[in-house]
Amino acid sequence: MFLLASATVAHAQFNLKSLANKAKEAIAGDETKPAAAPAAAASAAGRTFYVSASTGSARSDGLTPSTAMKDLQKAIDTAQDNDIIQVAEGNYLGNMDRGYLECGRFGNAANDRGKFISIYGGWSTDFTERDVIKHVTKIQPTTQRFTTPLFNINARRPYGYTGPEGTVVVDGLVFDFGENNLYCAADVSNEVTGTPNEGVLTGRFIEPDAAPNCAKVGYANGDEYALHMDVEGNVRVSNCIFVNCRDYGIAAMMGKGHMEICNNIFIACRYASCQVRGSTRDADIDKVSLEFHHNTVLFTWTRTKAFEDMGQGFRFMNGIRTIDVHNNIFGCNSNCGVERVYYESNKAMEAAKVSNLYDNYFFANKRDLEIASMGAASISVPAARIEEAEQIGPKYEGNVEMPEGNDAFVNAIDKSYLEGFLSLKIMTSQSYNANSAANQVNRAFGLNQQGSEIVRPSMYCNKYPWEKAKDLFGVVPNYGAQLPR
Repeated sequence: MFLLASATVAHAQFNLKSLANKAKEAIAGDETKPAAAPAAAASAAGRTFYVSASTGSARSDGLTPSTAMKDLQKAIDTAQDNDIIQVAEGNYLGNMDRGYLECGRFGNAANDRGKFISIYGGWSTDFTERDVIKHVTKIQPTTQRFTTPLFNINARRPYGYTGPEGTVVVDGLVFDFGENNLYCAADVSNEVTGTPNEGVLTGRFIEPDAAPNCAKVGYANGDEYALHMDVEGNVRVSNCIFVNCRDYGIAAMMGKGHMEICNNIFIACRYASCQVRGSTRDADIDKVSLEFHHNTVLFTWTRTKAFEDMGQGFRFMNGIRTIDVHNNIFGCNSNCGVERVYYESNKAMEAAKVSNLYDNYFFANKRDLEIASMGAASISVPAARIEEAEQIGPKYEGNVEMPEGNDAFVNAIDKSYLEGFLSLKIMTSQSYNANSAANQVNRAFGLNQQGSEIVRPSMYCNKYPWEKAKDLFGVVPNYGAQLPR
């Protein structure tokens, strides 16, 4: 048996002290809050429903604050196109606390088209004040087991529909799998647990079908999405927190229309923080657009503890004509902050694609940008050289490593989690026993000999304290998530 110890690229070269001490000048930019949550294009006015987990009633109609519903799922089921749902602080887990919410059946938007509704969390229980940081509206399952997204939204029109576009809004919700995920219990003395230091809440995340020899905390280790959407029209996701998501923060299919994802915090998500694919006929791709701006994207983790694949903050995907990614902060992503490796199958469509990436801050990512390459798996592009990546543009200016003088941002990140990530190491042990029963049988039949390999990272997708994610709103003027309006 032998041991190989290696630090992931760039991680060993980074440390908390040097990151915090990079200070020469303040960030240039507008001190005012960006248009992080503009009103989506309005359709015909609908009704407003009120939902409060603590003061609502299971039998109320939800049409006034004093007759608020108790169950958000009931409000979703009752609402029709163009209706608005205002949700007070509390934890919302669907009918009978099953653990998830749905507007239309997951994976069946062709037959179950859902509806075009707008949901706004962050209300006080009397609906006199809205503050998404103070009045936390969350979807945070605990012991529940389910094999569906935490929240699935379908919003599709029948084929051939020519009426006005619909509107979908998800604003001011916290999506947290942290109390539900299965982790090794924190134990810095046992390297099997992947606990980097005493301050991190848990050991490493346990992938599906894995069974490490350690004490465990939590309940489920599947591959469920946080927010999944199969939508079209005018779509906005804003002022939300996606934390400890075990399979994407946002995974979406977008038909004709425009999607805006803005002013959100993505932290400690697995696979990728945000991935949106176009979902329409080739002839209609020019009618599909996406804007991803003023988001803070930190600690996106790979698919497995061996750090083999995935782990992207944002992914440029096919089927969308124009994508604008700007004024975000991408930090500590275990594969890359941004990925652009997919090409349209039609060369003319690929040539017409607009992949704008500009005015973003990057820090401590394994790669800032990953692009595809002929003759190589991919190319790693640092922020300072993004202008050289021909796949990006026509707008590519203003991408830089986070400027010095951002102590407030660094201090807003959970210190123990950041220190653990910046000192990340992967231990690999391999063994081979020529006289094992399996290898003796293999030799007799002319088959390959077998060995074993164990991969033990010092940290992998450990639970992040969701309450501290709120501290990341508004710490860097004009970059990343701003204070919600």
